[in-house]
Amino acid sequence: MLAVSIMAGVFLGFLWDIYRLIRHYGRFKTAGTVIGDILYWIISINLCTRLILDISYGNVRFFILMGFTAGALLYFYGISRYILKFFIFIIDAVIKAVKTIIHLLIDPVKFIIGKIKIILYPVKLKFIRIKDKFKKRYKFLKYKLKKVSKNRKMIYNRKKRQGRKRGMVTHRQRNAPK
Repeated sequence: MLAVSIMAGVFLGFLWDIYRLIRHYGRFKTAGTVIGDILYWIISINLCTRLILDISYGNVRFFILMGFTAGALLYFYGISRYILKFFIFIIDAVIKAVKTIIHLLIDPVKFIIGKIKIILYPVKLKFIRIKDKFKKRYKFLKYKLKKVSKNRKMIYNRKKRQGRKRGMVTHRQRNAPK
């Protein structure tokens, strides 16, 4: 029973190292770390409770708790750093391989797009010239419309003034209170 509890302590240490790897590559903020810690402790308490139920039929004995502690200490002070380095090496190698594969797939596409841009550059220049020509025409028409609109207002106001000089009754004069 002691050997099983020591192995369970080593396994709990191994789970903690996996959680440390997840935190290392996940780069969680404070809330993520708190949630991760709570999940780890829920899993480890569940595992310990089941093991105690299986080993000693639910009787919590001192040597079982000492076995958990001794196993975790053996793991953390013995092989934890080597296992952590090994997993980091494996994960970094996988990440590097995935990045290399992505670059091998994307670089030819970038090259083809660059060549298409070079081929279509004269067409782009033609469209830019057409766009600039339309912009100039639009600005010119807008300017002319403003000028015409301003002239209309001026003509309207001039007619209004001439009507007053001749003695015509305006709308305001007709509706004014007497």
